Parts: sequence; structure tokens; C-alpha cells
Amino acid sequence: MDLCAERVAALNMYINSGQTVIKKLIVFSDVPPFENSDDIPCGACREFLMQLDIKNKDMEIMIDYKQRKTTTLEALSPHWWGTYRYQKSR
Repeated sequence: MDLCAERVAALNMYINSGQTVIKKLIVFSDVPPFENSDDIPCGACREFLMQLDIKNKDMEIMIDYKQRKTTTLEALSPHWWGTYRYQKSR
């Protein structure tokens, strides 16, 4: 199974504390994220984070460390299929 670090960390958070909301995220391997790099959560991670808690749509994700630039999970996943279903079920 190919699990990214973001999903493993989020699963550990949930298993060990029951928490589902993540406020901030930074992803990088050998260098901090920079403008137009691919150091953002992959599609599978984005999907998992949205399913973990709809509030994660507001999570800040660092996309440029030097400039301290962030975006939200919602901006990376516009028109997410589950928004209506998850809001309706709560």
C-alpha cells in the first residue's frame, strides 16, 4: 500500500486522539516548498483530508516557505463532490 506521510500523520492523529480537524500543513522532502513546486498534498491525500472532516477545507497549506504563502485545501479541491453530502449529514 502506498500511503503518503500526510495520510499516515492524519490517521495517527485520529487514532491517538480522536481529532479530525487539521489547521495547518506543510509538505516537503529535501527542500521547503517554493512557488510552483509539487510539494502539496496529492489528490488521494486531499480526498482523505476532506473526508476526515469537512472543516479541513479551511486548512492552511504552505505553498511557498520563503514567501510564507499559503492556500486552503478548499482552493486545491474546488467543487469537491462531498461538500453537499457531508453538510447535509451533519
